[in-house]
Amino acid sequence: MDAKGEFLSLKEEWKQTKGAERAAAEKKIDAFFESLSDDEKKEVQSAVSGDFSAMHKEIAEMNQTLDVREKLAPILPIISVSYIARHFFGKSASWFYQRLNRNRIHGKPVQFSPEEIERLNTAIQDISKQLQTVSL
Repeated sequence: MDAKGEFLSLKEEWKQTKGAERAAAEKKIDAFFESLSDDEKKEVQSAVSGDFSAMHKEIAEMNQTLDVREKLAPILPIISVSYIARHFFGKSASWFYQRLNRNRIHGKPVQFSPEEIERLNTAIQDISKQLQTVSL
């Protein structure tokens, strides 16, 4: 196994451990790093950099999802999520809430895509306009 693959394997092993097992996993990682040549160290640095980029992307996506939830919080008790899901997305209320809450489906967190966020924004604006036209 190459240095990058070995590092990623050790990292996953470390993530699965706790307590005394974690200390042993950390020692394994330290020994691994000390055994690397300069070229292998560069390879591992590249893997770590890629790992951090992936984490930053995931954090940005989570923040975007949290922003959607926070922005909708005041109106969720007022509007019909079922209507929005069905009318604007052709989906169920469950589908909508899964994305709003960033639930895991088949082991992966789901969220609104940028296009779906734009469609949701359009839906909110449309509902807002409809409400403004009502007068008794």
